[in-house]
Amino acid sequence: MTTMERYLMVQGAVSSAENALGLKHQETSMYQFSELKFERVFRTVIYGTAIIAPLLFLLLQRVATGIPFLPHKDYCSYIVVNKKGFLSIYDQDELPSKAPIEELSGARLKIAWIQELCLLGLVAVSCKTLSSRISSDIPFFEEAFELVYWIFFLALFTFRFYPTPYRPIIFTIVSLASFLVPMLVCERDLWPKILVHPSQEVLQQARKGWEVYVRLGLSVTFGSLSMITPSVWYPVDPYSDHTATLEQTASIFSSLITFSWIEGLIRKGFKNDLEIEDLPKLSDSDCARLWSNKFLKTQKSSVFWALVSLKKYDLLYMMLCSLLSAILSFINPLCMRGLLAYIEKSSEPTFTPWVYVGALFFEPLINAAVGATQSLVSSRLVLHVEAAVSQSIMQKTLKIRITDFKETKEGDGNEEGDNQDAVQPAIGKITQLINSDVSRLINASSVLNLIASTPIGIIFTVILLYDLLGWASFVGEGLVIVTMILPGMMLRYYHKLLKQQRKAVDARIGLMTEALGSIRIIKFFGMERVFLKRIHEKRETELRMNRLTLLFGISYSLVQYMIPTMSMFITLGIYAKVMEKPLSPSVLFTSMSLFSMLRVYSSSITTTVQTVLESAVSFDRIDKFLTGGELQYSNHINPTTELIKNAPFYKDATLSWASPGSSTDNNFRLSNMNVECVYGGLTVISGPVGSGKSSFLLGLLGEMRLLNGNAYIPRNEGVAYVAQSTWLQNKTIRDNILFGEQYEEKRYNAVLEACDLSVDLSKYEDGDLTEVGEKGVTLSGGQKARLSLARAVYSPAQTLLLDDVLSALDAATSRIVFDKCINGEVLAGRTVVLVTHHVSLVSSYAKKIVVLADGKIISDGLPQNIPPSAINVIPNIEPDDFGNSGQESDPTTQTFQDKIVKTAPEVNGKNLPKLVKDEDRAKGKVPIVLIWDYIKSLGSPIVLVYLVATSVLMEFAFVGSSLFLAVWSDQYSKPGDVNVNLWLGMYSMTTFGVIISFFITYVSWYYFIQISGKKIHEKLVKSVLYSPIRFFDTTPVGRILGRLSSDIYSIDWILGRNVQSLINCVLNIAFTFTIMFGLIPVFLVPCLTAILIGTACREFYLRTKISVNRIYSIQAAPVISHLHDTVSGVVTIRAYNCQRRFLDENLKKLDDFNQVKWTLNALGLWMTIRSTACTAMISAAAGFLAINTTGYTAGLIGFSMNNCLSFSSSVLSAVSDFNRLQVELNSYDRVVKYIKSEQEKQPIPEHEPSAAWPTQGDVKITNLSVKYSTDGPEVLNKVSFDVKSRERVGIVGRTGAGKSSLALSLLRFTEISNGSITIDGLDITKVNLESLRQRITIIPQDPIMFSGTVRDNLDPYHEIDDTELQAALESSGLVGITNNASNTSVSDASTTTSEATELRTKQIGLDSPVTSGGDNLSQGQRQLLAFARALVRRSKLVILDEATSSTDMETDERIQQTLRTSFPDSSIITIAHRLRTVMSFDRIIVLDNLGKGGEVVECDTPFNLLRRPGGVLCDLARKSGEFEELLELATKGKALYTNGE
Repeated sequence: MTTMERYLMVQGAVSSAENALGLKHQETSMYQFSELKFERVFRTVIYGTAIIAPLLFLLLQRVATGIPFLPHKDYCSYIVVNKKGFLSIYDQDELPSKAPIEELSGARLKIAWIQELCLLGLVAVSCKTLSSRISSDIPFFEEAFELVYWIFFLALFTFRFYPTPYRPIIFTIVSLASFLVPMLVCERDLWPKILVHPSQEVLQQARKGWEVYVRLGLSVTFGSLSMITPSVWYPVDPYSDHTATLEQTASIFSSLITFSWIEGLIRKGFKNDLEIEDLPKLSDSDCARLWSNKFLKTQKSSVFWALVSLKKYDLLYMMLCSLLSAILSFINPLCMRGLLAYIEKSSEPTFTPWVYVGALFFEPLINAAVGATQSLVSSRLVLHVEAAVSQSIMQKTLKIRITDFKETKEGDGNEEGDNQDAVQPAIGKITQLINSDVSRLINASSVLNLIASTPIGIIFTVILLYDLLGWASFVGEGLVIVTMILPGMMLRYYHKLLKQQRKAVDARIGLMTEALGSIRIIKFFGMERVFLKRIHEKRETELRMNRLTLLFGISYSLVQYMIPTMSMFITLGIYAKVMEKPLSPSVLFTSMSLFSMLRVYSSSITTTVQTVLESAVSFDRIDKFLTGGELQYSNHINPTTELIKNAPFYKDATLSWASPGSSTDNNFRLSNMNVECVYGGLTVISGPVGSGKSSFLLGLLGEMRLLNGNAYIPRNEGVAYVAQSTWLQNKTIRDNILFGEQYEEKRYNAVLEACDLSVDLSKYEDGDLTEVGEKGVTLSGGQKARLSLARAVYSPAQTLLLDDVLSALDAATSRIVFDKCINGEVLAGRTVVLVTHHVSLVSSYAKKIVVLADGKIISDGLPQNIPPSAINVIPNIEPDDFGNSGQESDPTTQTFQDKIVKTAPEVNGKNLPKLVKDEDRAKGKVPIVLIWDYIKSLGSPIVLVYLVATSVLMEFAFVGSSLFLAVWSDQYSKPGDVNVNLWLGMYSMTTFGVIISFFITYVSWYYFIQISGKKIHEKLVKSVLYSPIRFFDTTPVGRILGRLSSDIYSIDWILGRNVQSLINCVLNIAFTFTIMFGLIPVFLVPCLTAILIGTACREFYLRTKISVNRIYSIQAAPVISHLHDTVSGVVTIRAYNCQRRFLDENLKKLDDFNQVKWTLNALGLWMTIRSTACTAMISAAAGFLAINTTGYTAGLIGFSMNNCLSFSSSVLSAVSDFNRLQVELNSYDRVVKYIKSEQEKQPIPEHEPSAAWPTQGDVKITNLSVKYSTDGPEVLNKVSFDVKSRERVGIVGRTGAGKSSLALSLLRFTEISNGSITIDGLDITKVNLESLRQRITIIPQDPIMFSGTVRDNLDPYHEIDDTELQAALESSGLVGITNNASNTSVSDASTTTSEATELRTKQIGLDSPVTSGGDNLSQGQRQLLAFARALVRRSKLVILDEATSSTDMETDERIQQTLRTSFPDSSIITIAHRLRTVMSFDRIIVLDNLGKGGEVVECDTPFNLLRRPGGVLCDLARKSGEFEELLELATKGKALYTNGE
């Protein structure tokens, strides 16, 4: 039945009913009477139901809650709002007892009074209408019910002014009721007016007069006022200090539709650059703590079902919005069809054309509002899921052994890792889970949207195409379905390419991460070119995968374009040729829109399948991680045993690092461990390198696997742990010492004095508020060790585990630290377990000494009871060295607290200079010159002309193809037959031209974009590697990696595409403008008007978006940095039992990041609504002009309407592309700043020394003063001495005296402010840096290894024979040492990067694998390997910077013997903490910092210096407790020196 027939029947029914009721005297049928009666009764029932339902609901609410309707003034209800959210944070018994009545004041009260007036007006209009109908003898039954309806809701709404607990319910009920009458008015009174040919009966039924429109206006006004009424905020946590955000107190209209609540920020961002403080706060309902708690309390079998249960209502709402949006999207093609049919007069219209114009205006607005609310819910879902899962992963990370990652291959559940031989480091896996897998979980939510919208979209498309083209549509639709498998197969292969491309990127970033972590070693040895070559090879592999991926992506896009185009071509051909029907404009342009929609829906099927598969993998990976094993401290003690005491112990314990038999099991065991540490006393753990000393401590902490027996540590009394490889946070010295504890000045100063940090702090301008930098780069090795010790001592822990804290200290400082700290009052009564090689220093005060060898205890007892067999294992220790246990120390150490001075200098805590500067954030808009600078990087002017020419060709083809179809459709309006074959042939040629031009354009652009990215990356890497060493001290590694990862990604994949897209949009605008101006100039008027409005909005949006985006790029870094920091220090964090604090800090950083992220989402939605409004205005204006424009064919009008919409879209897209370009140019700008940053001096031919230089190794330092930066203090002050050829010189002094600075100065890592350094008579400032560092060898204090093999580390250039390399290994002492304890350094700094297969229990050889940083070797083994690396170079000048600090005495002696035999022709400068290391040297230079930097205070032979009463070296030797032994060594050295050996 048509619409016209229906309304004729309705009119007949109305007349019949009126006659039957006695209102009219005419004959009619019983059928018509029944229909009229039904409609009137139906409307009456609606009114009645609308009155009765609220009454029943309120009565039920009163009975169920017991809350009175009219309570006293101060009444508080028992209704708890946000109860579920509250219980996610607190327990049931903490619920608030009562909640106050909702306030009605301010704007809410004013709007309520206006609404009251609207209701009074509606009552008055209803009275007027009723009286008029009664007086005119017209049926008034409905009007009477309508009057009762408004009186009831007026009374109900008036009741809201009384302070009743039912205010929110009343407001909601009346607001919903206000929309009922407008719908009924439209159905009865306005519907007949939009029909083209309504019957007289239908028109007579409709009410007329001003009352209809006033009633409609007042109802809509009331509803609109409800939508703009400010919301009431109900806190999730009433006990917190959260305040309401602008969004939470905004009206429904502002917060869900227009997003005008953020306009204050937009206005501010338009005028000034924004800071983080300017951004709106994150609402309490979006806080990470709330959703992480909800997720943890959701007891489901998997992450998937937990998230579904947690967000089921959000997911359902998103699906409904997708369904509604899909239905609304068909209004536009239907309106296009109706308008063109009206213009071409091909059919009799049902509705007036103004209906189509109105639909063209309201459809985009309604669709945008639906899409905005969906995006709002989706954005919130992203925040909540990311926060919940990320926090869960972080929480799990703090519960597992990091070494457990080594037992899970990357390929488990992930195709990427199936061919990997090495496992990823723990930090890499966790980062991948949070960054990659969590994002894929979020993408899974889009699948539900596609599931909701795709079926209904395909069904509607098929139905409409059949209605339009008949059975010919089935051919095209069938072709789309049959060929749908092709893009699916291509998409599958495309994703495999993307995975390979991501692996190539990861390989490059991994290598760059290793290079940055080892940058000092790279610079020490002048290996920049080696790493440049290695990084270049990785980059070439990445670029090759980029080109393959891009080429395949272009091919995929072409196939996606060709399938619907060919389907439409065949369908139109059958329709015009076989069915012989005219291809009118209404058919043609509607078909184009519908086939385009069919293409989108069909392609979404393959996308859905792929997304489901990827999400399933990510769900599985996260499930495995979250349900994996955890550290179970209870497994380390049998609860039924009676062995539990207050001191740590092992009982019949066997421990290993990996599960026995696993691929990472190196067969190392702590076997048959039976030992009990001394409660309240000092227990010393000693043994040779690789014996398992560090494993002993970590086993007590539960980091090793307990295979059998018991292990116990009293955690209830607190545990503190100091790792061998120090772990410090990038905070101030004070923050590192406090480590979350409260500041107590007396105790704090006592700790500083005990750890000998007082003097060090006095030399810093900012005292203990000095930042230590990333990994403590501003501190020396000894300072880092003492700072870590101070952290443990300051803690209230009863048990302290100290892993070789004395090895990084010089002899005098070691004595001071031991006397004042380890054996001092600050640790009196506390249990201390100390791993050390300095047995002679500590043995007299130890309550017990445990000696380990090969993972077994060979001695356990009092110092005086150590058997000779155990003493032999500890080299250079004589039985006499073991004094009586509990011997009294120097009296001065017992009363040191009486001598405490003001050790923490008073400094102003405001505006302190920061070592690590905050990342520079650009201000204002990105300069246009930067765009031109990037465009020039694409190639020469010829290349740029070529690229623009290809874009011109492509846009010409697209516009020409559309114009061709318009001309073809107009041929059917002319007399005569249409040559279908000719037009089909021409159409196929234009389509082919579009495809070819598209392929050429995109291939050309992407090719030169990749070339540009290659050149920029090469400049960036070279700039970073050749930056001064100070750059790496002041710039976090994460920030540098951000330039090399996210910013390079932007340059490779986004920036160039934005430039191309912008150029394409500009060309499309130019072509469309020219054609439209030539054809129908009047269409330009609405376009230009709406574009001006849209551009103005985008200008406001642009400035704010750029400013917020800059904040976003900065706020993202702390989240990842905190993750890296936590994982790298997880052992220390667990030992101190401060996991909760780090989890809370992670929540805070997530909230800070989400605050910026949510602001960006809100800004995007604000702009989307306004852009859509401009499009809606253009659509409506185009429809208006189409109706009123004469003298043009329907084809040209259809073409103009299409181009009118595309023209506005192109302009808005151009503005959007320009906005994105401005944002992405920030990445390019940051990279350019790094490229142009300060560099080390580049080599020049004039400064290249001879190939043999230096030939003698003669060093002369004259009046040398140096700084680390041009504006920094001097660290060396007027130092003068010389080193003769083949002379061995030792450098000693207190920590901070400038010893390491002197070594760095020899390699030009410092700024020489005065004096000179000459080597073999050549001033080193006149020597190219790379040549200088390659000709001089330094063995640094912190040895760093590169991933690969031992051979790669000894000879990175692969120029030396294996025989010589093997000899170097043997000379260093590595050969003969088994790698039993390869994991004994699973301390904080080394747990994070173990990647290669662990060394089995075997001797280390040239082919033995070395992981990044050498983390599969112990600290001592790394130092020996670094020494072997120096032996290979055979330099004439060798510098050892405390290179034997982590080796035992025997290995130290072996190295000194090797120095004498392996470097007979080399000059040797050794910086040592152990005085015995340099006692056999030719000379010793003593440095001390007297306040102006390090100075030479003594210089002579060791024998002479020791014999000098009151001398500095003599004093240091006496304080070390080894004076006689040192004097004996010096005497032997003197004899060797005298004999010329």
